[in-house]
Amino acid sequence: MALEEHLTEQLAGREDFFWHRIRCEAVAGLLPRDGPFKVLDIGAGAGLFGEFLRSTLPQAAYHFVEPLEGLERPLETRFGKARNAKAELDLGAFDAVVLLDVLEHQADDRAFLAGLVGRMRPGARLVVTVPALPLLWSGWDAGLGHHRRYTRRSLRAVLRGLPVAEREISYLFPEMIPLGLYRKIRLGDRPVATAEESHFPRLPRLLDQALYAVGKLSFHARRAAPAGTSLLAALDVAPRANASQAAR
Repeated sequence: MALEEHLTEQLAGREDFFWHRIRCEAVAGLLPRDGPFKVLDIGAGAGLFGEFLRSTLPQAAYHFVEPLEGLERPLETRFGKARNAKAELDLGAFDAVVLLDVLEHQADDRAFLAGLVGRMRPGARLVVTVPALPLLWSGWDAGLGHHRRYTRRSLRAVLRGLPVAEREISYLFPEMIPLGLYRKIRLGDRPVATAEESHFPRLPRLLDQALYAVGKLSFHARRAAPAGTSLLAALDVAPRANASQAAR
């Protein structure tokens, strides 16, 4: 399975890849900072975000849900079986829920979000990242099981009418658009057939550090970016009485 192999290889020396570090920092910056809190990582993959929280935000009690059994068991080994929340129907105990490049895998993304938000408590924070720009769609997306790439407008359309209040929807990684176009030209619409084709590249350390520095600069200017290869959304679950007004 290309997706499972793609996620598994992130534990094989690529967890420090600049893209992962910037995404983790961006998401963590939108989580509560005023004391201990519980966060649920749905579609946790290789658990890179959990490792990041463990090293940078020790006040965060990290929990996960991962539907792929080959990834679920290593997560239980690293974080503990008690942190596996797959059996939790009511998510009211969590202060924050994160969906890191998960929504694009859902055939009905709106129904998926509606079901998730309906299980969260009012005031909880939902943080979402998704791949951006349909123009960049390629066989890489198809091979990983993506149904779509988003724009700011199309993501807002999915959220319209849901009981959430938008805190932020911003593009990330505008500097990566030329590389996304190169990948599209190189692969076309042919779904990637091998795990190696889906992997993030191994970069020399100096190049990785340089891309990290550029990415940090573009992240701080993200609210002005008209496009990027990813979207970052921070949403607060609204009180049920305000559900009809929250996402207008």
